[in-house]
Amino acid sequence: MSDSDNEKKIKLSTLVYAMLTVLFVIIAIISTLAYGTNTEIGKRIYLKISKIVPIPAAVIGWNDFVLLSDVRSNLASVEKFYKVNDFSQEGLRVDFSTESGKKRLKIKEREILEKLIEDKVIKILAQKRGISISEKDIDKMVENKLEELGTASDLEKDLANTYGWNMEDFKKNVVIPTAYKDALMQYVLLGELDNSSAKEKANEARKELESGKDFAEVVDKFSEGDSKKKGGELGWVKKEQMIQELQEALFDEERYGNNEVIESSIGFHIVRIEEKKKEGEESVLRLKQIFVAKKTFADWLKDSKKSISILIPLKDFRWNSDRAVVEFRSEKMQKFEAEERLKAQGDASIMF
Repeated sequence: MSDSDNEKKIKLSTLVYAMLTVLFVIIAIISTLAYGTNTEIGKRIYLKISKIVPIPAAVIGWNDFVLLSDVRSNLASVEKFYKVNDFSQEGLRVDFSTESGKKRLKIKEREILEKLIEDKVIKILAQKRGISISEKDIDKMVENKLEELGTASDLEKDLANTYGWNMEDFKKNVVIPTAYKDALMQYVLLGELDNSSAKEKANEARKELESGKDFAEVVDKFSEGDSKKKGGELGWVKKEQMIQELQEALFDEERYGNNEVIESSIGFHIVRIEEKKKEGEESVLRLKQIFVAKKTFADWLKDSKKSISILIPLKDFRWNSDRAVVEFRSEKMQKFEAEERLKAQGDASIMF
């Protein structure tokens, strides 16, 4: 091999090495700006870079992503929402410029990231089950929304003024995620939720009542929900205050007094009528219940999220696979959010 050929090889390898070095430096700079800086200049540079280079805020199942640009654009929309809406008449204050306000805005960012991850997970789960939403479906949903809200120009004006969105942003951020969630929920509720254990638990409670056990004792052992804390007491209720299945059983068919297990959309009930009275022509009942909840779509979705690999490469957040939530890496921010939620009344910025 001639010296000129060797020289060409050396030059080529040097060029490749130089290009790889430059690429590595660019990636390092982008990563630093995206994941490791809070400086204003860093953020401005990042915003320009992110329009060209897709930077992941979360990696889902190793081949799906939530982009950091989507998190930041949604956060900007939230800020705009609070700037253009006046909450003073409700006695609420919104101020993201203070030190605590900046922390509350960080809570918004965490919530947005969690929502975008959930939207992505729902779409993945739906498509695995053969569920797809076409452009025609999306356009029909937008038409339905327009029938509720007015003309397309009215909606576009409202979206622009309130969130800084156009119609495509509205489809991407609201219509499509809602469509996939509704379709997946219907699919799961019809075929993938097994509530046999809840029904069995309710039947065990019924058997103990029939064996002579005290109602309050059976409540304490088997019941769930807020009424358990009150010994099963529901207080005085009217027909319209009950869910449909209990309306029919207690007020129409009067199926009570025999420890019957009544199935509703939310669970299994054993209801006891303590007293009855009339308010005008209307019957009013004082009730106690033993309640066993059904597994909900939210429960199913939470379990599904736990089974999917989710990685968050951001410096402020991490994925808690045990709870299937995005959480702050900082214990101080975790504590701050917990405290803010306890005192949420009076500040609309924590309730959005």
